[in-house]
Amino acid sequence: MKKQRSKPLRIVLKQTHFFETLAIYLLVFFLFAFVIYRHETVFESYGSALWYCFELVTTIGFGEVVAVTRLGRLLSILLSVYSIGMIAIITSTVVTYHQIKIKTQENEALILFMDKLERLPELSKEELKEISEKIKQLRS
Repeated sequence: MKKQRSKPLRIVLKQTHFFETLAIYLLVFFLFAFVIYRHETVFESYGSALWYCFELVTTIGFGEVVAVTRLGRLLSILLSVYSIGMIAIITSTVVTYHQIKIKTQENEALILFMDKLERLPELSKEELKEISEKIKQLRS
């Protein structure tokens, strides 16, 4: 049963190339942090450049340190824009997964309903009443 539930997620992650996209993003993030560290004099360590990039992409922006060189500012802008795109990709992946999940549940409910309709003469009064109520709900 667990495999059945995770299947739509695996499908969405595979179709959207999510892990490849995430890996490329992380590579760019760490590379930009390194270049900023090497060209900015305000960062005492690579870790502080990583922290700056983290503040930048999460829009926390504590303002502890800022890029002062043209290259540092340009890379900051590019990383910000790229990160906004990544947030959109992550959001769309989550939405797509939930849409597939809801559609799958609707299809399963419809199949069960159709199975009952095929066995209409065999159903009890309670089951017929249940079907009638479901039809009323669908119409409203």
